[in-house]
Amino acid sequence: MSIEQATQQQQQPALRPFRRALWLLVGGLVVACFALVAVNLISGPRLTSVDVDTTAVVSAANQRLVIATNRQLVEVTPDQVDIAPATDFQVTTSGNSVVISFPQPLAYNTDYVVSVRGVTGAAVDRQSSFSTEFSTSEPSLYYLSRAAPSVGADARALDRILRTTVGSTETSVAFAAANIQEFVPMGTELAVVTVNDDLANALYRVDADGSAEVLNLPGVGIVHALQAAPGQSLVGFRFTSAANAAGPRYDNVLFILDLRTNASTPVADLNGDPLSVTTWGFMANRADIVAQQYDSTMLLINPIDQSGGNPLENEPELDPPVPLGQFANLTAFAPDGVRIAVSDRDGQYVLDLSRGTESAIVPQSVEGTTRYTAELKFLAGGDGDTETDRYVQRVAEFDPATGAVRQYLSLVAGGEARTVYAPASALETIIGFEISPNDQYLAVQVVPNRDSELSDGYPENAQATDATTLFVNVATGELRRSVLGFDATWQ
Repeated sequence: MSIEQATQQQQQPALRPFRRALWLLVGGLVVACFALVAVNLISGPRLTSVDVDTTAVVSAANQRLVIATNRQLVEVTPDQVDIAPATDFQVTTSGNSVVISFPQPLAYNTDYVVSVRGVTGAAVDRQSSFSTEFSTSEPSLYYLSRAAPSVGADARALDRILRTTVGSTETSVAFAAANIQEFVPMGTELAVVTVNDDLANALYRVDADGSAEVLNLPGVGIVHALQAAPGQSLVGFRFTSAANAAGPRYDNVLFILDLRTNASTPVADLNGDPLSVTTWGFMANRADIVAQQYDSTMLLINPIDQSGGNPLENEPELDPPVPLGQFANLTAFAPDGVRIAVSDRDGQYVLDLSRGTESAIVPQSVEGTTRYTAELKFLAGGDGDTETDRYVQRVAEFDPATGAVRQYLSLVAGGEARTVYAPASALETIIGFEISPNDQYLAVQVVPNRDSELSDGYPENAQATDATTLFVNVATGELRRSVLGFDATWQ
């Protein structure tokens, strides 16, 4: 026997236990794989991921929660879904995902639990249930707090634009300056108008840390009705030249300022001349403008050239203004970006600019009174049907028997109206209001006592020295918070 043969005979007994262990391991893995396959065959779908934008769901309608599973699904119906706290929703099934859409924005700072039961795979008739939860955020809001008028030789303190939320009493200063006339948020930035010593205006762009950059105005003069088109790098305003100003003279001409170039350009009217307006505004989430001329004609205006360049820079490429008709008032812009509310002496109407339709807003009558409606704000999620539209309206009722006038804010939904805020006393006056992006709160600006009201003396946008903003829950009418200040606007 050779040395090699002897060595092989010695190794064979040693290899047998190793081979036996290897086969046992392989056999175990095969059994485990068959077990997993069997489990998958006899079990229902499993949740694999959840996708939701907790900021978008409180700021816009029709946001989505996507629940993904590990297999293709049979259609899930609304009665299989529970959401707490309860909210309106729609559900669709797409491949291996359950897609839940919210037709209205969700509440701020709220923990939501979503449960789906009886979910069935398309290939294997097995059911399962699962749940997920998420917490919504709350965007900041801003308001203007003016310093008390100076006494004697004392210098007047700085005015402040303050940043806060309804759900917290914490407040920070976003910007401070002398004589702030008005402001408007632009995402995380602000556009701010101040009053100079000569009573003309200056315009600033303020970033998130409070640093200010001077923006170019058309000359020396007064800015009115400052507005911004978020996401479009545009601000607009009416401009009136000072009496002694040099250069071209303007009287309430509508200007658009491109933040990318710091250039202000007048909007042209139907004849190509600078457009003088009484009121105007950007359509929601768009650069398109609706403006009212002195003869009450409403115009739809596109201030951006079709190549995507600077506003009003290449006038031949611009669409001409589109006349919408003559109305006494431009009342409101709907969040959908295609509808506006207007009024004349015969009533109020909703104009759908995408469909070219006009629908009357039917007022809610109150027996024994003469009813006057004024300011109107649409809630999110409307579909253009005046029967299902939701909006808040400022109402004044005149009682001819007593001469008394009653003010309140009315929520109209599905053709039914209910009061969401009424003044706490007969001396309180409602000046205006805003609605939070998720329709949860009203920011109601009031003068607490009109008999003792004192003006702060500003040449434009003058306010009562005790102007107060109340934050009211739309659903319950609960007063959540109040601040000394005005022009409350959500980011």
